[in-house]
Amino acid sequence: MRNKLFSRITTALMAAFVMAGQSVIAFADGDVQLDCSNAVESDNWTQSVQFNYNAEDPDDLKSFDATRITDQSVVTVKYDILETYETETPTGYPVELIIQSWSNPDTPMVNATGGVWGKVAPAEVDTENNTESFNYADIVTAYGSDNFEKVDALLFGSTNDAKIKVNSVTITNCKDEGNHWVDPSIAEQEKAAQEKEKEAKKKNIVGIIIGIVAGVAVAVGVIWFIISSKSREAFDVSTGEFVDKKSAK
Repeated sequence: MRNKLFSRITTALMAAFVMAGQSVIAFADGDVQLDCSNAVESDNWTQSVQFNYNAEDPDDLKSFDATRITDQSVVTVKYDILETYETETPTGYPVELIIQSWSNPDTPMVNATGGVWGKVAPAEVDTENNTESFNYADIVTAYGSDNFEKVDALLFGSTNDAKIKVNSVTITNCKDEGNHWVDPSIAEQEKAAQEKEKEAKKKNIVGIIIGIVAGVAVAVGVIWFIISSKSREAFDVSTGEFVDKKSAK
């Protein structure tokens, strides 16, 4: 009986350790499931969904900081195929990934206007489950650099093979935080705005303090007036009223 009980306890503990280990591994992976609720139908090289860098809220799942991507990351997209097309030059895959910058990045792929429009073909296509996977090396090749500090957007669009709509985007093995480039002029503007806000708060606090002090002073004055008035009066027993002491004499 004791052996059976010991065996059950041991089994339960082992299962708990396995589950805990899986949880730790899942957390360590740093997978990010992006919000595709804004996705639209697209075909003929148009885009279904776009994830811009959001400086104000980097954790917003409708945006993404590409500097969180690591060399172990895989980008997986799932989609619906709404219609297929017969073309003379099919790509063999309905969805492409585009890595975009408009911030004049240091890459040979930059164009005359300081932008990059890097088109990435999937490394794997699962036609049965309408799923494609994009690997890190291909993304770097399309962008021309592994420095993603000036990547402004990741887009998922259709090729000329089909009309599609993106359902989900998952990026595996991401860093917890990114280090995206910030335009110095914007940074200065934000700093100035923060300083202005601090000064406004200080003025508000000073105004509140002055108001409180003034209120206390008025209250003290009123109390002093009442006390002074009462000190000049005496109670007349015959009339049952307070009368001026001078008059009472």
